Amino acid sequence: MDNRQERGREIEGYAFTFCKAAFLALLFQKYTLLVTALAAAILYVVAYGYGVREWRCFVKPPWVVVAFGLIAGFETWRLFLPH
Repeated sequence: MDNRQERGREIEGYAFTFCKAAFLALLFQKYTLLVTALAAAILYVVAYGYGVREWRCFVKPPWVVVAFGLIAGFETWRLFLPH
């Protein structure tokens, strides 16, 4: 495979990431950030329980769980609690 095709596959990988994000936004609408942050935090904790210590998220452990937990908490407050 030449460099041009390899670069095209890399770009398609980014496109697929945005495709998944758009599908989740369509599915969950105004709850997208809450659902995805909560799912990420829970799934990273479960993965850690299974012994996985290398995570591909740009925020590294344990901060990824803390960050997504805080985001989920804020979204819960913003969406469901009177203020």
